[in-house]
Amino acid sequence: MLLSESPIRSFLLDTNVFVAAVRHPGRETGTLRFLLELIQNDNLQLVGNEFWVEEMLRYAEEFHSETAALLVEALLNRMRMVQVGNNFVSICAKYMPANEPADTLHAATCLQESAILITNDKHFNQIRDERVIEVWSITRAIRSGITTAKAVHHAKG
Repeated sequence: MLLSESPIRSFLLDTNVFVAAVRHPGRETGTLRFLLELIQNDNLQLVGNEFWVEEMLRYAEEFHSETAALLVEALLNRMRMVQVGNNFVSICAKYMPANEPADTLHAATCLQESAILITNDKHFNQIRDERVIEVWSITRAIRSGITTAKAVHHAKG
């Protein structure tokens, strides 16, 4: 039996990560490389919710690019859909703007799943500062090395 030294970490990618990756077609950005590496790394988990799926599909359509469509398809195939409990939404709603239901659901998804939110959206500053959920900027996520980290396994005998 193989045991991992550390549990698999979960992440929710805010849509601004996707936008930063595909905003300039024909130019390979650090964020695009990061997303491609993230998709290929089986040592971490991507989580999302119904609003996240709707947002991603809408942005993929707006960009009218093959890269955007392929990236969204890969993210959707890699992401685990989460049904968020109302109690988590209620907790997070206290820290989020009332006119941002998608962001509230993203935060609640992270709270329920103990996932790290990767975003550059300032709406999440208060919930981060109050330590309700862990929030990383895109730059911090890229610099963290999460896409290159490998789980270490030991044989139990």
